Amino acid sequence: MRLNGIPPEDGATGKKLHVDSSELRGRAGKADIVRTDFAKADNDATKETGQIQAGLKGFRSGPAFKTFSTRWESQMKYVDGLLLNGVAGKLRESAAEFDARERTEKARHSKDDGKAGNDSNRNLA
Repeated sequence: MRLNGIPPEDGATGKKLHVDSSELRGRAGKADIVRTDFAKADNDATKETGQIQAGLKGFRSGPAFKTFSTRWESQMKYVDGLLLNGVAGKLRESAAEFDARERTEKARHSKDDGKAGNDSNRNLA
């Protein structure tokens, strides 16, 4: 894949990236699945590790484990928000912008097609 820029000197074009709004929405859906699976795995792990804290009552490591749990929960909220808004949300936003741009271009080309018919009837003598 090559981004917009000056073509390579050897004339190679490389692979092209074909993306449309449905591809972006599909990827957003996959990000939602990852988010759901990640949250489920976290819930299962949190449930199990929560039992450890009760077993550490009276030990010096008990309060440290509570600190770990609090930090873990904070980080999981961050990752959840990142997957929801930073990945899936941005993909959906891009898909909507892509659709809007497509509609604008389609309308512009439709207008251009109408003008072309008028120009062809002109006498160029």
